[in-house]
Amino acid sequence: MTAWLKGGIMALGAACVLLLAGGFPLMGAPGVYGGGAMLVLGVLSILLCLAGGWRLVPGHRVQLVVGLVFLFFTVTGLVMLFQYGARAVEYAGIGGPMWAGAVGMGCVALTGVVFMAVFGFLCYRVMNHRVLWLAGLHWAVALLGIGAFVDAAYEVRISVSLPADARTELTELRAEDGRVFPLGFRLRVDEFVVQHYDDATYALYTFENGRPGPMQAVERRGDTLHLGDESWPLSSLKKAPGMPHPFLMLPGNPARVLVQNPGTVRDYCAHIVAFTDHRGRPETHRAELRVNAPFACKDWRFSLSSYRGEGEQAQVLLQARRAPGRFAALCGMVGIIICTAVWCWWRKEEPQP
Repeated sequence: MTAWLKGGIMALGAACVLLLAGGFPLMGAPGVYGGGAMLVLGVLSILLCLAGGWRLVPGHRVQLVVGLVFLFFTVTGLVMLFQYGARAVEYAGIGGPMWAGAVGMGCVALTGVVFMAVFGFLCYRVMNHRVLWLAGLHWAVALLGIGAFVDAAYEVRISVSLPADARTELTELRAEDGRVFPLGFRLRVDEFVVQHYDDATYALYTFENGRPGPMQAVERRGDTLHLGDESWPLSSLKKAPGMPHPFLMLPGNPARVLVQNPGTVRDYCAHIVAFTDHRGRPETHRAELRVNAPFACKDWRFSLSSYRGEGEQAQVLLQARRAPGRFAALCGMVGIIICTAVWCWWRKEEPQP
């Protein structure tokens, strides 16, 4: 066993110990993963991966670098195909004048196919040894670590609330420590839509001395609501400004009100608009912001966290994140997946006599 392999095994063992320590309830994960031991271990792992990839391919190092460049452009073509192909399908579904945009996006998607074919073939011809993919795996792990370190040092994560009034615009972010980060564009929420399951319930409140009394559950039978000998058509419940849910004021004394309680939330999304510029030319981007479907503009990514209220009174809770190491980390993760798969499935080479 070489000294490099011993060092790698020791680093791997230390990483396992720290990962287990992150679950310890006294310090918790943030205290362990952001501590000096993890930082030192991360730097050591990156250096070991770089050195390991370098030592694995003596005499083929230029070939490794060129092959990884070809692999990057191959994956770029795949991303172009999916991104612009999806946009072409979206524009084609709208129809009308958007067909021109669909054709343009389809042409860009075909450019991605050309990228995949040309650079994929070149990558296959250059990375023609199994050990080259193993070395590429080492460097991909190092690239992932570098991206994680850059994010740990320079990442900005800020929570912000915006009303869904189609008027209020977000132009800057203010951190808890008072720092102000200009966005470089304007962002607003035009509409917030909440979808519910069809399991709404109904209740009747009787007002006594100006205050609602105990709630009485109302049964729904088809399109009719029933309570004892009384019944009301479901269509008689109406919405009104300032009232979050449909209701019906019943005549008589004391006053009574029939209220619909909303069903379980099935989905919610925010229709957002970003006003930005590209090379001095103004641009407008519209998107649906959903959970696990963030919106990116320039260096910022906005994720939908939660909301308060519904309709025009809704307050949309967003999380803004600027992560300069994200691109390097993503490239490292994709490289790990591809290099691991090819290294595992590449035919084993016969040793030279």
